[in-house]
Amino acid sequence: MMDNDPIYESVAADLKVARGEGAGALELARLAKGRLGVRFGALSFIATFKMAFGIPVEVLHRAHAWEGFNLGQVGISDAEFESLLSDWIPVNPEGS
Repeated sequence: MMDNDPIYESVAADLKVARGEGAGALELARLAKGRLGVRFGALSFIATFKMAFGIPVEVLHRAHAWEGFNLGQVGISDAEFESLLSDWIPVNPEGS
C-alpha cells in the first residue's frame, strides 16, 4: 500500500531540498521518477508532488501526462508541464 511506504515522504523531502537549490519542475519530475524507480506511476507522482509542494490533485492529474514520464497516454510538452506547475514551482527565467 502506497501510504505505508516511507519512500514517498523521503522523495517529497528530497524534492523540497532540490527546489530550494533551484531545481525547476522538469528536473524535479526526473528526480522523483529516478528516486521512485519501479514504484513510479501516476499515483506516486501525484502523492509526492502534493506532499512536497501542496499542488492540487486536479493540477497534478493533468501534469502526470507529461511526455517525459512515458505513462502511455497522450503526453503534454515540457513547456505545458512547467506552465501547469508554475504557480507552485515558478519557471526559472534563465531556463531550468
